[in-house]
Amino acid sequence: MVSPSIDKPSEPFSYPSQSVDEIGAMFAPSAAELTPSGSLYTGFGELMLFNGIDRTELNNRVRTLEQGYLPVVSFTSRKDGIDYTVSFFASTLADGQTVNFVRVRASNPGATRRTAFLTASWSFTGRQTTTFPTGDNRFRRPLSSALAGDFHQPGEEFRPDSAYTIEHNADGNAALRDSRVIFLFPQHPQPAVSASYRDYYNRSGGSDDPARPLPNTPMATVEYSSPLAPGADLTLDFKVPLIPISAHDVAALAAVRAAAFDMQHTVVIQLWRQQLSSGMQIQTGESKVDDLFRASLTYCLLALNHIGDTWIQTINQFQYHRFYLRDSADFVRMYDTTGHPDLAAKVLDFYGTRQTNDGNFVSQPGQYDGWGLAVWSIVEHYRITHDRTYAERMLPRIRSAVNWLDTATARDPLHLLPATDVRDNEYIPGHLTGYNFLALDGLDSAILMARALGSTADEKHFQSSRDNLHAAFLHQLDAVTNRSGGYIPPALDGDPGGTDWGNLLSLVPEQQLSPFDPRVTATLRRTQGSYAEGLITYRQPGQGTYLHHYLTIKNTLSELIRGEDEQAIRELDAVLVHTTSTNAGWEYSIRPWGNRDFSGNLSPHGWFAAEYRNLLRNMMVREEGNTLHLLSAVSPAWVGGGKTLRVTNADTYFGRISFDLEMPSEGHATLHLVTKMQPEYGPRQILLHIPFFEKASRVVADGKPIRVVHGTAEIPLGTKQVDIDWTRQPLSPQTPASYLDAVDRYKAEYLQRFQQATGWQPDATNP
Repeated sequence: MVSPSIDKPSEPFSYPSQSVDEIGAMFAPSAAELTPSGSLYTGFGELMLFNGIDRTELNNRVRTLEQGYLPVVSFTSRKDGIDYTVSFFASTLADGQTVNFVRVRASNPGATRRTAFLTASWSFTGRQTTTFPTGDNRFRRPLSSALAGDFHQPGEEFRPDSAYTIEHNADGNAALRDSRVIFLFPQHPQPAVSASYRDYYNRSGGSDDPARPLPNTPMATVEYSSPLAPGADLTLDFKVPLIPISAHDVAALAAVRAAAFDMQHTVVIQLWRQQLSSGMQIQTGESKVDDLFRASLTYCLLALNHIGDTWIQTINQFQYHRFYLRDSADFVRMYDTTGHPDLAAKVLDFYGTRQTNDGNFVSQPGQYDGWGLAVWSIVEHYRITHDRTYAERMLPRIRSAVNWLDTATARDPLHLLPATDVRDNEYIPGHLTGYNFLALDGLDSAILMARALGSTADEKHFQSSRDNLHAAFLHQLDAVTNRSGGYIPPALDGDPGGTDWGNLLSLVPEQQLSPFDPRVTATLRRTQGSYAEGLITYRQPGQGTYLHHYLTIKNTLSELIRGEDEQAIRELDAVLVHTTSTNAGWEYSIRPWGNRDFSGNLSPHGWFAAEYRNLLRNMMVREEGNTLHLLSAVSPAWVGGGKTLRVTNADTYFGRISFDLEMPSEGHATLHLVTKMQPEYGPRQILLHIPFFEKASRVVADGKPIRVVHGTAEIPLGTKQVDIDWTRQPLSPQTPASYLDAVDRYKAEYLQRFQQATGWQPDATNP
C-alpha cells in the first residue's frame, strides 16, 4: 500500500500513486510522456527539472488539464517559499515537426525577497527498479514494424559514448547530443551551463577522460537563479522537439526557435476547442463527469495517428501504440454516436488493411474477436449515417468475411469460431465464448445491411450462416452452463477456468440472450461478487488478481439494458474514483487495495476513454430495437432543485435529439425535447426512465397525463415538453450520493485498511 497522506484534501483526488500523462498534438504520429518524476520523456531521452538551491526534482503527483479537458498539463510545487508552476503541451508546427513546450513560472507569494532556483538537465531515462528494459513507468523504445498499425515507437538505444554540448549564439541557446538538438532553453536570465549535471573533482569530459554517463545520468545542464521581490515572478520557456533536430538542419531549427509558447498555446487551444465543441455535448452539472467525457475525446484523438493519407486509431502513444480491431470498434461506435462520423469513417478505412485474402479480419493472429467487431462496426456506421453509398461499398467486404466464417465453422468440430490458445484477455485455450457472441453480433448486423440494400441473396446467405452458428453455439452454451450453475464461462469446451472477458458480452454490443436469461443474471452476479474497490477483477495465470478499469463498463452497459440503474450508478462512481486528476483511465496491473501503481501499463488508455464516452452517452440516450431510451441511469448528484441536465446533438439510429431536464425545485422537473427524427428511420416509441431515487406522482407530456410503468414513461412521438412531479427517496447505504462522496468512501476504507496493516496514525508532523 501507499500512505494515505498522498491524498491531500487541498488537491483534486487522483487515484494512481504514480502519475503518467500524455503530452501530444492532435493526430501526431507519436507523443511524449510526462513521467511520475515530472520529467518529459520523448523516447530519445527526457528533460528533467529541478527546483531549489539543492536541486530537488520538480514535480507534483496531482496534475490538471486546462479547463479540465484541454491537453495542457500543469502542476504546482512549493519549494523554499517559491511556487513553481509547470505547464506542458505539444504543437505541430507548419513544417510538420511536433514540439513540446514547457513553461516554468516561479513566483514569490511571500512578504520577503526570495531567490528562485531552477535547473534543467537531460538523461536517457529515469530510474529502473524492475527487470523490464526501460525506466520505471516508461514505454519501451525504439520499436518499429514494416506493417502500418503494428507497434511503433520512435526513439533510440542508449549510447554511453554520446557527446553532450551546450551551444550559445545570437539565435538562441540549445542543448545537443551527438550534434542533434534535444532541447532549447531561454537566454534570460543568463543560465550557468555544464555538459554534465555534476562534476567529479572538476574533471569530466576532457579529451583524456571522456564522459561515460549511465542511462539515468543527467547531462546537458542549465541552471537559473533569480531574486524575486514579494509578488514578483519569473517565466522560463523550454522547447523539446519530439524528434531531435540535426544541428545542420537550419530551417527546422529556425522554425522551432521562432515558435513562441504563448502563440502556440493560443493555436493549440483554439484547435482543440473547435474539435471538442462539435458533436454531442453532455452537461450533468457534476464537473468530474462532464470533464471526463470531454477529456476522453481528447485522449482518443491524441491516439489517432494521421500518417500520409492513412488514419490509424491506436490505444495510446505509449505501450499500446498500435491498431487493434476489437478496440477500434468501440472507438468507431463512440465517434459515430457522439457526433464525429467523419472520424469514424477515417478509422474504418484502415480496416481494409486487416482483411485477409480469404475474408477474415485479423489484427492479432489467433484472435477472432476482431471478425465480429469489424463487421458490426462497419454496419453501425451505416446505421448512424444512413450512407447508402458507403454501405454498397462495404457489402462485398462483408460478403467475403461471411464466406470466411462459413468455411471456418464448417471445418471446426463444434461448428464454432476456431479454437485458439492466445495468452491474452481470457487466458484459456479453446473455443472462446466471446468470439462467438461477437460473431453473432456481426452476422445480425450483416443481415440488417443486406436487407437495407435490398440484396435478397446476401440476406438469405447471412441469415443461414447466423442460424447455423447460433444453433451450434446455444447447443454448446447449454451444455457448459448446465454444469456451471448458469454462469457463462470464458470458454465453451468445458474447462471452467480462464478470465472473465468475452463471456460478459451476452447483451453488449448486441443482445444475443434475453436480458433476464438466468445465465446472464448468474454471470453478472458472479462477476459482481468478485469486485474490489467497486471494479471488476482480472486474473492472469500465476500472477494473481488485478483491478480492471474499463472492463467493468461491459457489465455497466448490460445493467442499463436490464434496468439496474442503481448498480450502474455505483459502477459509474467507482470508475470515476479510479481516474487520474487529468481525467484519464487505465487498464490493469493495480492490485486491489494495493499501491495504486499501474507500473508499465500506462495511462491514458484510449479504449477506456472510448468506453466511458459510450457509457455516458447510453446513460443519456440509447437504442434498443425500435425503442429510444432516455436517461436510463441518472446519478443523485445530477438531480435537485436549481439543477439542469442538458444533452445536445445526440445522434441515434433514428435521428438527432437534444433535451434539457430543468429542475426548478426538488419536487418538479421539466424535460424540453428537440427531435430531428428521420421518418423512414424513426423510433416506434420513446421511453423516459424515472431515476431510481425518485418516485413520480405525475407525468404530463404536452399537457396530457401519461402513466409510469416499472419506472418508465412512454412519451408520445413528437412530444416537446414533459412535466414531472416526484418525491426524493432515501438512498441505499451502499450508493454514493456523488463522485465526491464516492471518493470520501474510498479514502476512508483505504485509510482503515492501511492502519490495520501498519498501525499508522496521522498527526501534525505526519499528516
